[in-house]
Amino acid sequence: MWKKRIILMAACLLFSLMPVCGVSADKGPEYTPTEDVYYTKAGCVVYAEPTYTSTVLVTLDANLPVQVVGEYSNGWYRINIGVICYVKMDSLTTAGAIGLPTKEDKQITDAQKTAAELGYEFVYLKLNKQKAIEKEIYNSYVGRKVMLYAKIDDELGVSFKMLYNDKVKNDISLNYTKTAAESPYGGRTVEFTVPEDTELKGQIAIFQFKEGYDKAVTTYTADLDTFDYVEMNTYYTEFSEFAYAPMTQVSNMRIDEMEIPNSLTDSQREKMSNLRKGIKYKSYDTSEYRQTVRGKLRKDTEYVDYEY
Repeated sequence: MWKKRIILMAACLLFSLMPVCGVSADKGPEYTPTEDVYYTKAGCVVYAEPTYTSTVLVTLDANLPVQVVGEYSNGWYRINIGVICYVKMDSLTTAGAIGLPTKEDKQITDAQKTAAELGYEFVYLKLNKQKAIEKEIYNSYVGRKVMLYAKIDDELGVSFKMLYNDKVKNDISLNYTKTAAESPYGGRTVEFTVPEDTELKGQIAIFQFKEGYDKAVTTYTADLDTFDYVEMNTYYTEFSEFAYAPMTQVSNMRIDEMEIPNSLTDSQREKMSNLRKGIKYKSYDTSEYRQTVRGKLRKDTEYVDYEY
């Protein structure tokens, strides 16, 4: 009798080890190859394998560029830092300050000069192919006397001038699409559209347009409530390759450019200098949300009343 029981138990064990038809074994995390450059957050721990129990290879400081070569569905990145290793996804970010490029760039140099004239710390943010600044990176600079600069492309850049302590709630997309058309009056109209609007209640975004000399560049921004274009300012590029437009949001923009034959007056030159530094004029900013921050205006505010 006991022999039959042993044979029956062995048969049951063998059956339990056999794969059941139509039932697959549990799959591991899915792996997707990728190729991008992300940036480390402070205290980024690098592991030998994609698991907390593996060997810790090194702990990295913030804002170091890292080549990401793959990602796992359970929250790990596969990276290449000379050797293949792994980090948790939440230890990297998509935009960081990694220092100025070694090659001279007029856009960056001009933005850096503006910051220096104001006594602001200048931070260059290197964008990856998504062209987005993660809110954690942006908010880490809020409250400091700093200007963050992001070069979007060879014609468009933006400086974020930190004025108050208001943080953004979402990542800031700078992935603009550009369209241009000749106007019937001999000028040109350029439209920049962005997939996601961001309202900056306490900061200013100083957009920098490369337009060349002797142009009158009028900038319009989309109202976040009506989506209609609202005229913001006219910048004259008599002594600059760039036109400037201080705004309280990142959204769709339109610029109209026309050649100008006349030289600027002293008052126009002063105003161009102020716009370049990010000084906003109340008479240009008609968006309703501006009412919510007027209570914060101080004697040393960047906002001034100005009329032609």
